[in-house]
Amino acid sequence: MLLETALAIPLLVAVAVALVWAISLTATSLALGDAARSAARDLARGEPSGQVLGRAQAAVPAASVRVADAGESVAVVITQDVSAPVPILRGISVTLSQRVAIPRECS
Repeated sequence: MLLETALAIPLLVAVAVALVWAISLTATSLALGDAARSAARDLARGEPSGQVLGRAQAAVPAASVRVADAGESVAVVITQDVSAPVPILRGISVTLSQRVAIPRECS
C-alpha cells in the first residue's frame, strides 16, 4: 500500500500541474483574443493606431502586437509565449496567437 501511494502522489501532482497550465493557457488565449478584437474594431473605426496599440499592449503586457493593413480591412495579430508553471519544466513553452481581421468602416 505504501508503494502505491508513493507512486500515486507524484502522478496526481503532475496531473494537477497540467490542469493548472491548461487553464492558464485558456485564460491567456481569451485575453489575447479580447485585446485583438478590441484593437481591430477601434482601428477599423479610424482611431489613431498609436493609442489603439498602446491600449492593446496594456491589456496584455507580455504579448507582441502587430497590425496588418490590407486595404479594405485591418488585421491585428497578438502573440505571447507562455512558459510552464513549474521550474522543472522551465524549457517548455507554448506560443499563443490570436488574429482578428475586421473590414474598415465607411467614413
